[in-house]
Amino acid sequence: MKIFSISALFFLMLVCSIARADAQADTQILEGLNLIYDLRFDEAENVFLSIQKSNPADIKGYFYESLIYFYKAMPSRNEEMFNKYIDLSEKVIQKSEDLLDKNENDYDALYYKGLTHSYVSLLMLSLNKSLLKAASNGNDGYRILSSLIERKPDYYDAYMGLGLYKVALGFVPEKFKWLLSLIGFEGNIKDGVKYLNISKDKGKFTRTDSKVFLSIFSLREKEDNDKTALKYSEELISEFPQSAVFRVFYSSILLQYGFTQDAIDNANTALELNKPSFFKEEIIKSSNAVLGTAYFRLNEYDKSIPYLENYMKLVNYEDRYNVYLFTLAVAYELTGSRSAAIDRYAGVRKDFINERDGELDKFFYRYAREKIKKPLNEFDKKLITGMNLRESFKLKEALDIYDEIRNDGSLKIYNSDDDLIKYYFDAALTYSYSGDYKKAEEFFKKCIQLKPENETWLVPHSFFELGKIYSRTGRKAESEEMFERVHDYDDFDFESFLDMRLANFRNK
Repeated sequence: MKIFSISALFFLMLVCSIARADAQADTQILEGLNLIYDLRFDEAENVFLSIQKSNPADIKGYFYESLIYFYKAMPSRNEEMFNKYIDLSEKVIQKSEDLLDKNENDYDALYYKGLTHSYVSLLMLSLNKSLLKAASNGNDGYRILSSLIERKPDYYDAYMGLGLYKVALGFVPEKFKWLLSLIGFEGNIKDGVKYLNISKDKGKFTRTDSKVFLSIFSLREKEDNDKTALKYSEELISEFPQSAVFRVFYSSILLQYGFTQDAIDNANTALELNKPSFFKEEIIKSSNAVLGTAYFRLNEYDKSIPYLENYMKLVNYEDRYNVYLFTLAVAYELTGSRSAAIDRYAGVRKDFINERDGELDKFFYRYAREKIKKPLNEFDKKLITGMNLRESFKLKEALDIYDEIRNDGSLKIYNSDDDLIKYYFDAALTYSYSGDYKKAEEFFKKCIQLKPENETWLVPHSFFELGKIYSRTGRKAESEEMFERVHDYDDFDFESFLDMRLANFRNK
């Protein structure tokens, strides 16, 4: 009996010691993650290396070390960082498999193995690496994480990886649906958001990342006045007030919502918070993109130019290139510098990547080539002014511009179907933003009756906008009819983007 008591006491002390070590490691991981969010990567890496040294059997220290390089490689597209991440991820997967060989119910090993496969897949897709390897890793990650929550439903961190994949694949455009058959599972936006909310509310290590993803995936059509994305991004800067990356992220969300001056203020704050780090240039580049776009939206073109020039100095090959260069060229032209405008128009690239931002680059490549031959006329300039007012939610001022165009005889001068559809579409969108659905419907109907030669993309987009109006006014059958009409068109500008918007609207 005495021997049993001593053995039991020893076992109890051992269990308590392991529990304390796990708790200490968890605290250190949260500390390390906070350092990552503040872009203090070297300090974070030291924390995770310390966990590895004190507890070599704990898979968490190795996974979170690899995560640093995932975060470095994703936005920078740095090949060295990508290769480093792949090396570390393979190490994590091997260590996880070794642990699972000893205990198939090691839930931590299952989780970090599944999440690593998922992150490898996401990074490869983002950086245009091997599609087959991305699909294979995505399949493995999804399968492992699905199995984990079936066996242990309260392993809440696992819901983030599943949620992220379900939402992302729910947005896959129609022409890329074949990719899902390679991966072996389908997306579901509603289920994905539900899973991300579980990990945000109950996860141990995934609360912040889940909030970031929810902020991105919560962006809705602008007329919806849904501030969910803004709420999450505000929470992030409240929780991490010294984080330049969350601040510039917040500024970009503000810009999406039309809070243009607030976007400027927060982008400048991001620059003030920006300290030497691997991401320093990335923060400068992103902040300048926000500032250049924001001043353009305010129709203050002279102020937008230096920021857009700074962006172009730091741009990566796979960044949104043509859209910012075209905007810069237009800013020059609107300030009277036609020669500088032509130089920027001529700089647009044509070797864009169709599977990623090719739609944007292709569109602005076409526009830039046109503007080299034909400068902006007064009609073009008024449309730009109206668009900027609308996107800054100065809706009355924008509508005044469209009324002016309609009343000053411009539509008799610029009366091609290409000109008319641009006018009616922009005016209709502004009416829709302002809640005047009757007038918006009237103008979108004009769009679908036109036969433009170049701006054919505005016809299917008009059907989508009509579907939204009918949905909001309770005309569900007509709404679905309009949405189905979108699929009558193929190979038009922003086709994939429209597919994603349609999926998002139907699943909100």
